[in-house]
Amino acid sequence: MKGIATMRFPWSSEAGRSDAEKTLEVFLREAAEAGYDAVEHLCDGIEQALHSAGLRLSGGYVAMAAHEPWDGLAVDEKVLPVAEKTAQLGGDHLTVNCDPKGSWGNRLRKSEDELQRQGENLTRLADIAGALGLQLNMHNHANRLDLHLDDLRSVTEFAGETVGICLDTGWTLTSDDDPLDLLRRLGSRVRGLHLRNQTGERPTEWLGEGDLDMAAFIRTLKGDGYDGWLTTELWHREDVPRTMPLLEDQRRSVDWLRALWEAD
Repeated sequence: MKGIATMRFPWSSEAGRSDAEKTLEVFLREAAEAGYDAVEHLCDGIEQALHSAGLRLSGGYVAMAAHEPWDGLAVDEKVLPVAEKTAQLGGDHLTVNCDPKGSWGNRLRKSEDELQRQGENLTRLADIAGALGLQLNMHNHANRLDLHLDDLRSVTEFAGETVGICLDTGWTLTSDDDPLDLLRRLGSRVRGLHLRNQTGERPTEWLGEGDLDMAAFIRTLKGDGYDGWLTTELWHREDVPRTMPLLEDQRRSVDWLRALWEAD
């Protein structure tokens, strides 16, 4: 694997921490203290901030209603600048979150035509990303099994082989799918990861506890020859029982992941 990365969301969503403390500088400093190699995050001033923290950029992230017609996606304005900046700063992938049909609060199933269009649009985006040296991955973010499986099918049935999947274990669990079984079903199509453990729909404090056997998951990844990033996404929301600060849970998650990967 390329290394262990994180994103800003765990810091910006941490319950009990004031907004004044949820700055880019705090995020990057604590990510470095926790032992991360890189972050998946783009914003103004990120280049100098990464350098100061001793971190790399792993990749970029965009969200779009990819099931809509191409001409309405504003690719040149919303996607191309992110892809170009990601490549410029040394990132190697672009993660695309396919927004739901309807709204986040009222998610509707996409039709077969819309799923096909989503796959075709992702393939076109992969061509753009590939020209910049980036791997394009679709991020699963559904909260219901039928919606979750539909988005996966938009890649496995309708997209070209250049389109990978960023397997988010937290949203997979929320959708009542089994991340380990899904990893085995998708095989080499998994080219990125967002790692979170949960008990049902509720996130756990760190990666080592929850419904997912994370050790078996990592062993399977390694056995399959996975060569991407291990990107964590802990979520200390209000209803998560916590025994230590987020920084400490990040540190023990990083140390544990590294030990799992390096084990014989």
